Amino acid sequence: MFFYNYRSTEPVWFRFFRDFFAIILTGIIVYYSFIQFLKIDTKASIDIKFESIYGHSLNMSICTGISNGVNKVEFNSESYGANPTLTNETINHQNISLNYYSSYSSYSWLNITTNINNNISETIPRNFSDPYCNPHTIPNNLLSLNFESLQYFSITDESYLIFNTDKYNVNSNKNNIINNDDNYDIETAHFSLYLGRAYFISYKPIIVSNEDIKYILELNPRLEQLPIQLESNEVRVKVLLLSDPRIARFETTRKYDYTDLISKLGGFYGAIAGIFYLFFGMQRHKPWGLAQKYLFSCTQCRKSLKKYFAKKYVSSAGIPLVEKVNKRPEGSSLEERVQILESLLQDYYLDDYYLKKIKDVRTKHKKLLKKYGRQDNENTENTELNASLV
Repeated sequence: MFFYNYRSTEPVWFRFFRDFFAIILTGIIVYYSFIQFLKIDTKASIDIKFESIYGHSLNMSICTGISNGVNKVEFNSESYGANPTLTNETINHQNISLNYYSSYSSYSWLNITTNINNNISETIPRNFSDPYCNPHTIPNNLLSLNFESLQYFSITDESYLIFNTDKYNVNSNKNNIINNDDNYDIETAHFSLYLGRAYFISYKPIIVSNEDIKYILELNPRLEQLPIQLESNEVRVKVLLLSDPRIARFETTRKYDYTDLISKLGGFYGAIAGIFYLFFGMQRHKPWGLAQKYLFSCTQCRKSLKKYFAKKYVSSAGIPLVEKVNKRPEGSSLEERVQILESLLQDYYLDDYYLKKIKDVRTKHKKLLKKYGRQDNENTENTELNASLV
């Protein structure tokens, strides 16, 4: 594109300057192409979609060390939009579910009181599959709070969708947010809370999908310690939802592929070409491409192309553009040479659509003059034609 035949009116220094400029732009294109090629199979963009739901339920577990037991869990009356439920498994393990159905900001205060007792009569096994809720490994001055699963409720029927580490399936086959054949998991969150402190935990659930793992629920939790001093056996936690509980947010990650590579290179190439044309002008138009030059290079094909081309553009007046007019064969007509050149321009270079429209108007104008018996001279005819075109 940047390197083409020189014009006869250009000095040598200008040719070198243009070639130097073309080399720099070519290097920029090569470098940009290499950078874009390295992005193959990386993250290209994220598509965001929102689905209406009836609400969701956040399931948590509270675990303590073997010397501490969860004596009492209270839900503060300041809870807004959340309907908490509590399930006691053991004195060291409590399950809490926060059900959100309100369209406003939803939060709940958890007032947790532990019972310090070194003589626990209950036998506690040692084979715990969850390392975050093993009372034998949790220090006595800590309490483990774990976000384990989240359940979405459908707005149209009784189906629901559960995200957890066990990859549960949906309950109903109709009107599901996600198809039954898809796999989905959750990025669980685990917090170690010191006794005698107050905390603020916020979360914003987002369902993320990509080509490798179909669906993963990211809770995006944040933990902040509040400057509040409590009793040594108390912990207060405010759990806040940062999004609308009746809206499920989906984010689909699309990878950078060869289609993106081609589109990026095409746009960048066009921009670089525009800069070059701005400084040095457009290059000569080339109506013959690879098909005429190389693809049909066999003997019969090449002969056929040359034959049909020569039949129209080679005559006794010579070949236009490559043979000088003053050296055309003797006895040839200059009008014939001009006609061949006009045919060449019409076939390969210039669009004659509007000129044909002008010709049609002129033909109709002559017919009208002849019909009404008006015999005007050439100048009068051209003047009336121009008036009719306006």
